[in-house]
Amino acid sequence: MNYVDIPWEDKQAALGTIHRVREEFAARGWLPASSGSLSVRVGTYAPDRFAFAVTSDEMHASELALESSPAAGVLFVDAAGEPFEPTRLRPCADVTIHARIYRMTGCGAIVHVHTAFNNVLSEYFGADGGVPLKGNELLKSLEIWETQEEVRVPVLPNPAELSGLLKRIPGGLGTRVPAFLLQNHGIYAWGSSMKEAKRHLEALEFMFEALYRSLLLPPKRRNGE
Repeated sequence: MNYVDIPWEDKQAALGTIHRVREEFAARGWLPASSGSLSVRVGTYAPDRFAFAVTSDEMHASELALESSPAAGVLFVDAAGEPFEPTRLRPCADVTIHARIYRMTGCGAIVHVHTAFNNVLSEYFGADGGVPLKGNELLKSLEIWETQEEVRVPVLPNPAELSGLLKRIPGGLGTRVPAFLLQNHGIYAWGSSMKEAKRHLEALEFMFEALYRSLLLPPKRRNGE
C-alpha cells in the first residue's frame, strides 16, 4: 500500500491518538525539556515498507498540548524515517530508532519517555545488561504470567553516535519484554496498538519505581538480632 492509499480516517486517527497521549504524558512529567517521542504505524506492513506518524522535534510538549489541532507537531514518514509530504517539520531525532523497532517487531505503536526512575535504574543496572523484575503482579500486563520468574528489561549503552545505537538494537529486542532502556537516558516501549504500548509503559514505570524504593529499604533484621 502506498501512502496515498492509506485511508484519511486512519491518518486522522493516528494523529488524534498521538495528540491525546502526548498531552497525558506531558501532564505526568514524562516528556521533560522537549524530550521523548511517540509514533503510531498506519497502513499495511512489510518489514521494508511501512508508514508511521511520529512526533517532530520542533516544539516543547507542553506548548503542543495547547494546540487545538491534533496534527500539530506530528508528521508521516516512511520506513527510512523520511517525510512523505513536503513539510517544515523535522522528525524527532530518534526517528530511525522508531523505524528500526517497527522493522524488527512489526508492532503498531512506540512510546519513548524519560523518567527519573528509568534513568536511575538503567544506570544502576547498566553493567548487568538489564533491570531485573520479579514477583510483581504488573508483570502480567506484559503477558508474563509466571511472576516469580525473573525477567530483565534490556539496558543498552547510549553512544554519542546514533549509528552505534542502531547496530545494538536487534540484540536489545527481547522476545518477552516489549521494551528496552538506554543507559541514563530513557525507555522505548511498544505494542500492537498505542493502547497496548501505553499499558506496557505504565506497568514498567510502576515496577521501576517499586524496585527503586525497595532498594532504599534497610536490610531486614533476623529474629534475635
